[in-house]
Amino acid sequence: MSSPTTIVHLSPPLEPLPASDAESLFFASLLCLANVPEAAISTADWGLNNDLSSLESYSNPDDFLSVDEEIDSQCWKAYIQHHIVDLVNHTLYSLPPNYSSMTVKTQCKGLTFPQNQYIPQRLRSLVKSRLEFVGLWGLGGLNIGDAIDEDRKRSEEQFIVGPGGTVTPRAWSGWRSGQETEKRRRKWGEQQLEARIKTALDPISRRLGNRSFFFSDKPSTLDLVLYSQLTLILKPTLPNPLFPNIIRKHYPSLVAFHERLAELIPLSEMPLQAQSLPKQVTWRETFKSWFPTPNSVVQPAKEVKTSKQRKMERGRWLWFTAAGLSMVTYLFASGIVSINLGEEDQDETEWIEVDDEKEENDVRSDEDDEG
Repeated sequence: MSSPTTIVHLSPPLEPLPASDAESLFFASLLCLANVPEAAISTADWGLNNDLSSLESYSNPDDFLSVDEEIDSQCWKAYIQHHIVDLVNHTLYSLPPNYSSMTVKTQCKGLTFPQNQYIPQRLRSLVKSRLEFVGLWGLGGLNIGDAIDEDRKRSEEQFIVGPGGTVTPRAWSGWRSGQETEKRRRKWGEQQLEARIKTALDPISRRLGNRSFFFSDKPSTLDLVLYSQLTLILKPTLPNPLFPNIIRKHYPSLVAFHERLAELIPLSEMPLQAQSLPKQVTWRETFKSWFPTPNSVVQPAKEVKTSKQRKMERGRWLWFTAAGLSMVTYLFASGIVSINLGEEDQDETEWIEVDDEKEENDVRSDEDDEG
């Protein structure tokens, strides 16, 4: 097969999908629908994709939309971005045990140390800050390692502050009281999560109705935006399938919409370009680079100097020598620098004579005292 002329770089694949985030799936679907010839997908660094309109033979799927339909499409894209994306991210990053059992393992594929230690956590921290803001983080249960704040709150709830600031422990309610409380909280969280999912999907289901797609008998970018979110939930086998079960049970029109686009957009049949990763520098190579050996330092090739260059270099050294001698001569002639060896010896002799006289006077004073 010839080398592809267009390559879309996606996030690591999440079986059976070629990527593990909705934006990558959207661009891959758009590549299929836009009829870009000799296109392929690949896994690379996390980065922004280039403008697709600059690709050769690219056809915009929204060309058939009117001005009012284009405005309506932008409004529904904003709605999906504001409501559905948060629910999908909650399922992949917060709802246990989806993150520890599936998401983080997918993101670590192709990563070596130390990238596999901080890149997945950095991505999750971005999602966590958003989900905490909308009140979704921890709804339906907490993953292992995320219960530090929850444990602190529980330890504080074990004591009651009485009158005068006295702290009294609560009455013991049994060995399994903590487990029962956790079960009730998880059950309550799942009920709240189901209500929020239905609140977000009801308007989309009513807008789609019995139509094949949102605006006509062929899909637009709005259909691809919704499809990229739904396929990330319906295609993979999630350890906790709360979200996909709700869709399959209460929204058969959305399931049919997803299957219709999945047949039209064969993401699994797109050629997968081999991932090209830069060479990783090992710790041994890093340590050796701190102490370069003569062989490791590239010596520049010696150039043969012409007679004119040798003459100029000789004149340069003569000028430096004459300038140095002139400076030394000036320092000694002006008296700024002088060497006096005789006076120093005389001073030392005088100090020795003074010390001898002092010792003789001390001896005489001692004899007079004894007499």
